[in-house]
Amino acid sequence: MSTSVKRDFRRDRIILVVLILIGCSSGVVALVSDDETPSQQKQYLSHPEPISKLNGYNLPEKVLAVAHGESANNEFVLSEDIVELKTKDVKLGSLLPCSCCKQTIRVPKNPYTRHQSAARSLPSSFFVKNDSELSYGLSVNKLVEVSDGRGYRIDRLKYSKAVLLPEVRDLLENMGHDYADALKGTDSEGTVFRVTSMTRTDNQQRSLRRRNRNATKSQSTHSYGASFDIAFMDRANEDDNCNRPTREMQKLLLRYQKEGRILIIPEGGCMHITLLRVKS
Repeated sequence: MSTSVKRDFRRDRIILVVLILIGCSSGVVALVSDDETPSQQKQYLSHPEPISKLNGYNLPEKVLAVAHGESANNEFVLSEDIVELKTKDVKLGSLLPCSCCKQTIRVPKNPYTRHQSAARSLPSSFFVKNDSELSYGLSVNKLVEVSDGRGYRIDRLKYSKAVLLPEVRDLLENMGHDYADALKGTDSEGTVFRVTSMTRTDNQQRSLRRRNRNATKSQSTHSYGASFDIAFMDRANEDDNCNRPTREMQKLLLRYQKEGRILIIPEGGCMHITLLRVKS
């Protein structure tokens, strides 16, 4: 074999090795790359571990886990506003919140058929197909607007409107007062739960279904103004952790459920709550 042929052969082998190395490094980058940059990822604080006991709540102190993700209905997002913190003064929504979902709070699941039956049976209930029917419901007081209240706040809603049946709005306000009372005088005082979904028109439900396969294909209880979702607890103290806010939320949900006032579906990103009956 001539010298020139050997050189060409070596050159081809070198080029082949380089191409293989480039291909391998690209594959590694593809495996470790994320769809979002770290600064764009949504974050929340989860409870250190699932609550396994309903009495006592003797949980060990642990470093809070940080998780990434969205709720099943893809409606909640963390505030992107930049807030200047002065010593321990904080603005609600500026701290990473505690998550409120089936991974962090253990409550029994009520079948969705019961939710639907309860939604249809409420005194002012009607199926909201579109914006016109929603406006009509507001005009005759079958639906009422909902705003932030004691113990809770309303998230930025993309696939629902901040309106509910009057009796469901009363339920939300009662839960807010009870939650605030449970935290009063503790290190978690001022923490509020965040409502991430309320009344959806049927058109909004169909739009949500196109991007979220978990959205029900049957008539949603959100379209009756009978349900709302809780996905987070927003801390008011940067030194506080998620132990007490999570424990008190679980106790609150269990009590209301046991009293026959609400039905619950624990979801991957939130607690879906439907009014079962009006408190006498």
